[in-house]
Amino acid sequence: MWVLMITLRLLWLQGVQHTYYRLRAERQHTTVVPIAPIRGELRDRRGGSLAISLKVDSLFANPPSFYPDFRAGKGDTERNWGEPDRQSAQKVAAQLAPILEMSRASILERLLRKKPFVWLERQLPASKVAAIKALKIDGVDFLPESKRHYPRGSLACQIVGFINIDGQGQLGIERTFDEQLAGKPGELIAPRDAKGRLLIMQENYAKVPVNGSTLQLTIDSTIQHIVEEALEEGVRRSHPATAYAVVVDPQTGEILAMAGTPTFDPNHIMPKRFLNRSESEWTAAEKEDYKREMERQKAARKVHPVEDSYEPGSTMKIFTAAMALEEHKVHLGEMIACEAGRWKYADKVVTDTHSHGTIPFEAVLWQSSNIGAAKIGLRLDPAVHFQYLRKFGFGETTGLNFPGETAGRLQAPDRWSRTTQLTMSYGYGLSASPLQVLMAGCVLANGGKLMQPYIIQKIFNDQGNLLQEFKPKVKEQVISEETSAMMREALKGVITNGTGKMAKLDGNIEAFGKTGTSRKLVNGQYEMRRHYASFLGFFPADKPQYGMLFMLDDPAGDATGGDVAAPLFKKIGDAIMRYRLSLPDSGQEADLKLGLRDWPVSENDEAVVHVEIGKVPDLKGLTLKAAILRVVMAGGVPKLDGLGDGGGRAFRVDGQDPAPGSALEPNGAVKIKLRAP
Repeated sequence: MWVLMITLRLLWLQGVQHTYYRLRAERQHTTVVPIAPIRGELRDRRGGSLAISLKVDSLFANPPSFYPDFRAGKGDTERNWGEPDRQSAQKVAAQLAPILEMSRASILERLLRKKPFVWLERQLPASKVAAIKALKIDGVDFLPESKRHYPRGSLACQIVGFINIDGQGQLGIERTFDEQLAGKPGELIAPRDAKGRLLIMQENYAKVPVNGSTLQLTIDSTIQHIVEEALEEGVRRSHPATAYAVVVDPQTGEILAMAGTPTFDPNHIMPKRFLNRSESEWTAAEKEDYKREMERQKAARKVHPVEDSYEPGSTMKIFTAAMALEEHKVHLGEMIACEAGRWKYADKVVTDTHSHGTIPFEAVLWQSSNIGAAKIGLRLDPAVHFQYLRKFGFGETTGLNFPGETAGRLQAPDRWSRTTQLTMSYGYGLSASPLQVLMAGCVLANGGKLMQPYIIQKIFNDQGNLLQEFKPKVKEQVISEETSAMMREALKGVITNGTGKMAKLDGNIEAFGKTGTSRKLVNGQYEMRRHYASFLGFFPADKPQYGMLFMLDDPAGDATGGDVAAPLFKKIGDAIMRYRLSLPDSGQEADLKLGLRDWPVSENDEAVVHVEIGKVPDLKGLTLKAAILRVVMAGGVPKLDGLGDGGGRAFRVDGQDPAPGSALEPNGAVKIKLRAP
């Protein structure tokens, strides 16, 4: 009977209750650790890296190691923690504090937190990892993670955006395409010993992580750099509240550059003194500094070309003229009476900056006459006028699908007053984003088509296979090719004979465009001392490949768009043409095969890159792209010497400083000397 009872008990435990005890044992002896995938890369249209993910180590603590009487139970509520070994924990905190640059109290609190797993610091630099490993401390260990790095620093920062410590996109492309870039996390089964300490075995995956996709943008880094330099010059000269610009290909709608001021470095979102310290440890002065820094960061993260809404002012005159030409309400060369600079319509008095008598239709645009534009606009039926404004894209978002994009404001004709159509004809009474105005301008440049702007060219998986390709999309045929051609010809005179003379490009490159100066509406009144100064332009004139809107918000003095924005259009246009002429005439470059798992640089470079962190890599003979990647992976910052206007991919490394194998401090500079192929 005794043997029978034991047998029945064994059958009960190993049969009926087998699953219960197996799951309980697993809960006691293992835990699941989430493993983040490698985030997808962001590249510009020519393959230059804008955002990459580097392998780093993150430090975590095993709090059960500091509780001598700890016993694991069925769940969190059943764990027996007992009293901590505070002396051991304090010793560990004292060892880690100077390395982590954290207070001992903060580290001690985390070591003694009653949880099986606690992060101490994420994404540590190699020097700190080495220092901590050398101490051989019990109760702490490392997990591999990936850290987002932006090789070009603040270049295109508002477009690219940034991620937080948990890998979630917070701005720009990083936020808009977060799901594609992030990939899918995995899970690691980590065994625990009797003390509850984790034994990390990286091959023991319960769920293998899926790395994120890589996005190739339409942005050209060289043009982006040219634009950002011009913005800095505009700020130095005119002291505006902000300055911003967009460059597109008017034939396709591809955004080639988009920037605004101020900027920020996504590698260093917050000053170091605010990191790893709780707010209670800050001084009163530091709290004020933090508040100011938050305000500056908020301003720097605004994508003005898509988020701002303003009354376009004089740039709207070109659309009024195009509508009237298309509807045969006016013809080239027709004389328009501009009333010597002052004209009363209904209860509205319209004035011009300069007095003009009767001038040709084209000169109305050249001299930016409000009276001439108003008279032309009033020839249109209000319903027709409204429909054309909608066709040009006003009153709705562009389709870029960027966070915070505004649709502007466009009222239906049944809500117009007696003077609404009048003021709309020269750019008041409606509002639009700078990107909307630029895309509407592209209609005049490309044969009458409203294109949908886009900023992503292609999406690849982490093996380099093409998943999706974006193509130009025509939203509307707004005006005829004939009207578009007439407007291009008429608008050349703005630069040769009118308000935009300072926008004339070098080298007999013809351009066309329109200056814009619009007063700001403040508390229901137009403030004469506050205004936007802009220039909308396209080049080369016969078949434009570049369209640009340059805007200064509240420039000092009473500077007009022709005074301050047109010269910067010229600066950018001349630099773009020099850059374009330096490119090899080989059409579109071959698609890059991207492989995040092994970090290949290109199809012609090594399949696996071996770099020792903290040591200067050997760069001699490598392509520029390969050299930059190796420096970044080693923890340094590349500095280029010998890069002209010929683009980066064809160059090879001819020398470097420091020499290969030298010690490399975190973020230490490595000078890369280049030679042409």
